[in-house]
Amino acid sequence: MSIEELSDELIGYGSTQKMQDMYLYLLNERATIYFRKNSQVQKYKEVTHEEAQQLISRFKYLGKMDVGEKRKAQLGAISYLLKGNMQRLRLSTVGDYQGNESLVTRFLYNLNQEKPAYFFDADAKLIQRKIQEERGLYLFSGPTGSGKTTLMYHLAQYAKGQVITIEDPVEIEEPNFLQLQTNEKIQQTYDQLIKLSLRHRPDLLIIGEIRDQLTAKAAIRAALTGHTVLATVHAKGVAETKSRLLDLVGSQTELGGCLNGIIYQQLFLDNQQKSRALLAYEFFTGELETRQWSEGYVQIQKEGLLHEDT
Repeated sequence: MSIEELSDELIGYGSTQKMQDMYLYLLNERATIYFRKNSQVQKYKEVTHEEAQQLISRFKYLGKMDVGEKRKAQLGAISYLLKGNMQRLRLSTVGDYQGNESLVTRFLYNLNQEKPAYFFDADAKLIQRKIQEERGLYLFSGPTGSGKTTLMYHLAQYAKGQVITIEDPVEIEEPNFLQLQTNEKIQQTYDQLIKLSLRHRPDLLIIGEIRDQLTAKAAIRAALTGHTVLATVHAKGVAETKSRLLDLVGSQTELGGCLNGIIYQQLFLDNQQKSRALLAYEFFTGELETRQWSEGYVQIQKEGLLHEDT
């Protein structure tokens, strides 16, 4: 089997099985390939050290990464052609102290491929209504691969007017949105692209990730000038998300003037072995609306909605 055929096999399997990630680890003379769906990780197959290196080089080349650089971490994204269909992939490579590289491939699904399912549909409808009713900043958090970007894109579909997204890299391709991608080499940082996007007067702005003070303050400025801003923050709960942003901006004053809501999401397998999202949230404008994470988790346990392996 050629490397092209092997890569087609791997991406084809991941795509048809709706996997979230594929891991390729070079830890010994042979390499192991794993797939992950929600919290479940399954071993797929072992390949030789040479095959693993060739696979990594192929994906790096397709993702416009530096094939010769094996030490530092690199990011890339590609649309992989597979039997007439395109599978969007996000790539991440890094080398260990011995120079052995590992590859993590995130499978990204467009809005027609992936319709989010929730344990409580009323929660998703509430979040949609809140964002449509009042402009301001809405923060989304949750574990890696929990569908934060997918949720933001679905909510953005209901926006009237222009939607601009800023990501690193673009994950979901949506032809109806103006999608911008960061590029450090030409100073296209999150901060710079947020400033640029405001000149286009977006009705809704999606920021892929708030990871530093400059981006946090730029997102707040955008919200304070009357825009609806959706952004992700790495945190482990609703309260922790707000604390994380406060740590970045260092002041409650500006944040209090624009932060309208926080949504936390985590994926679980339900009793039909289908992936569903459990949402926790708190909104700070209008009628108080909140769902505690523990409250929702206890409820789905009592109702027998969780898969036995969860």
